[in-house]
Amino acid sequence: MQVIAALKERTVTTTRRHAVRAGRVPRRAYCHYYIEADGLHSRVHLQNFWSTFWPQYTAPACARVYVFAADGAPLGSTEREIPRFGSLFLEMRDVLREVGSEADEGMVAIDLAPPAELREALTELPGALTAEINTPYWMAYYDSTENYMYVHSIDKLGGEVFGTTRPVHWLLTRPRDRGERWRSWRLLELENLTELQVVVINHGVRPGTTSIGLHAADDDAPIVSRQLDLGPRQLRRVRFSADEFAAALARRPSTYGRIGLDPLLTGNGKPYVLLRYGDGPLSLHHG
Repeated sequence: MQVIAALKERTVTTTRRHAVRAGRVPRRAYCHYYIEADGLHSRVHLQNFWSTFWPQYTAPACARVYVFAADGAPLGSTEREIPRFGSLFLEMRDVLREVGSEADEGMVAIDLAPPAELREALTELPGALTAEINTPYWMAYYDSTENYMYVHSIDKLGGEVFGTTRPVHWLLTRPRDRGERWRSWRLLELENLTELQVVVINHGVRPGTTSIGLHAADDDAPIVSRQLDLGPRQLRRVRFSADEFAAALARRPSTYGRIGLDPLLTGNGKPYVLLRYGDGPLSLHHG
């Protein structure tokens, strides 16, 4: 078994070395939840980070935007050029119009491809034989009152790697392990919580089952929960009503709670949380 493991490791190392020497460093696309419903809109905020690290190259980078429906079905893709030191502010309603979709929520993934002239510089990355380059970005959510909420990238698009050779693509797109049982560090005050929605995303290419819930902060007892079956790249927005909260808290009184997922469907596939206190503004964050 040790001989087989050593042979596999050598094969992987050799395959990646050939790709890196050709400037084909693998890239992974980060994902975000988008919503164009219930008075909310979504906007991508992406910077040309290539020019930050390699300012000597002046050609623009290419942002490739991939859109998925809430059920995980691909809706299409579009591209934008981002100039040197530039930023991209991209309304999701414009993207959906371009791909010919009327979906009101789903997942978007972005791969920022470097200019061709920069490829040779990638061979000089420290630890390049194991290097991967990701495309992090922020998503802004806002409503008609200009109440803005920002979330940074959470997890990457499973089953896809960009910018490298076919053998490396095959090596790196095998199904990833599930994440662990997860509890948010963010405490929610339950007394005046009038609205709670949780968006769970399966970023991977395998179906999975998980349990999403609000748990008491002191002993982790479930206050309200749902079990979800999610297909590849599918998402669910789970609503917990004020009446449901009142009934659950009457059975199990608690001052503070935290969101939990058992298990994360991918390594860092934490949920998005929408909540409201009293009749105040909506807030949206991850985890």
